Amino acid sequence: MPRSLSAALLLAAILSACTSIPDYPNKPLAAGSANAPSASPLDPDPNAPLILIAFSGGGSRAAALGLGVLDQLADTSYLAPAGPQSLVDHVRVVSSVSGGSVVAGWFALVGPKRMDELKDRFLARDNMATLEWQAAEPVTWARLAFSSFTRIDALRDLLDRELFDHARFADLYRPGAPILLMNATDMEAGEVFAFTPARFDDLCSDLDQLPLSVGVSASAAFPVALSPMSLRNYSYEGCQGKIPGGGWIEAELGLPLPRYINLEEYKRARYAHALRNGQGAYRNEHYLHLLDGGLADNQGIHSLMDALVAPHSQTQILGGINDGKVKRIVVISVNARSDSDNHIGSDEAVPGLLKVLSTVIGTPIDATTAYANTSMNDLTDALQSAGSTNAGQPGHPLFAGLRVYKVAIDFDQFSPDQSALETDVKNISTSWNLSPQALEESVRAGRMLLQQHPCFERLMVDLGVAGAAGTYPAARQSCPFEGD
Repeated sequence: MPRSLSAALLLAAILSACTSIPDYPNKPLAAGSANAPSASPLDPDPNAPLILIAFSGGGSRAAALGLGVLDQLADTSYLAPAGPQSLVDHVRVVSSVSGGSVVAGWFALVGPKRMDELKDRFLARDNMATLEWQAAEPVTWARLAFSSFTRIDALRDLLDRELFDHARFADLYRPGAPILLMNATDMEAGEVFAFTPARFDDLCSDLDQLPLSVGVSASAAFPVALSPMSLRNYSYEGCQGKIPGGGWIEAELGLPLPRYINLEEYKRARYAHALRNGQGAYRNEHYLHLLDGGLADNQGIHSLMDALVAPHSQTQILGGINDGKVKRIVVISVNARSDSDNHIGSDEAVPGLLKVLSTVIGTPIDATTAYANTSMNDLTDALQSAGSTNAGQPGHPLFAGLRVYKVAIDFDQFSPDQSALETDVKNISTSWNLSPQALEESVRAGRMLLQQHPCFERLMVDLGVAGAAGTYPAARQSCPFEGD
């Protein structure tokens, strides 16, 4: 997310400071219809790895780092009962925020064979110069002042023109495509808003017809620099759709114990109830104004956790775990946070407005990311503990023997002899352009950090990947399982 604003973008922000009514990009569901749930992410082979990835925010740096991780997965194969399998083909769920939504959206749309096109089509271009040039044009000023055009529409137009070719969410339903969980922040409720079929059922809105660029833009709508992405909630307008899945909401809100057993789940039910225009809803959600997903969760962890273990999740992964249909879960979190020295501590002068603004936004984002990562770590530990009993003994659950591989990718994980690359990638600014060197280094960092992670090495050993046995002692020590 940008740490500075150019004069042109700042002028555009001033010109559009007054409120305006946008052209809402989402459409209502047809009478009697609902959004089709995503295809099951479960593999017929229970020993096949079920890979879930969370891509953080961080502008083009985050997209390039995520590209490196996907490239490394694509280059890693193992021998399955059905023949050689690439690990990238086992990526079943992708959750994303801001810059991470660019690589996640592209991967979900085109698959692994066309991933490298992301470089030429978007990452290698000076997108900031394009946005600034457009912001400086008098035509843009007039559109901002006298039409429904907003600053977020400029980013949306750029994504459609350069990358997504006006693709819609319906285009994500290709064979083998992962479930995409693209995350923004509801400006009123402060809740994570994920672009999923279930969430758009809450709005009585047709997700299939929504442009993919709308989801990416909402996920990356950094406050002040960009205006919110606004959606219309048709649940408040005589919804004619046939909306499923309300039973869990009624149970959470109608029974006395859920709010004490799991307060966060209760709050999610209360939010969904408000979106559905339920009786006695705690807030009015006629319209949703969405900002950068990093304000609520810059890692995309909350949506990934819901997909993994929420009983009401349309992924049904929890049911697959309980039924013994999943034996290997790989959770990869890719954190592209920058860590450059802002020189505030070495400057005797009082920090200026822009530094204060970036701090009051950036510091809470880092804090929520740390909290989300801790929650995910606790969850995966609980899953690992639940599956640690010996399978096949009387009375033991079907999920006995479950192995959970936690792979957290972070720039702080470089080894001492990689310090030069670590310094370089940490100092890449958060914006929508990368120098050729920054692009190459970010992709290389993603490849390297995944390849040398002990739990990824352990996964390769367990899958019998050629050449992985030599790393087994260190991988087993850092990523142990019962029976080692």
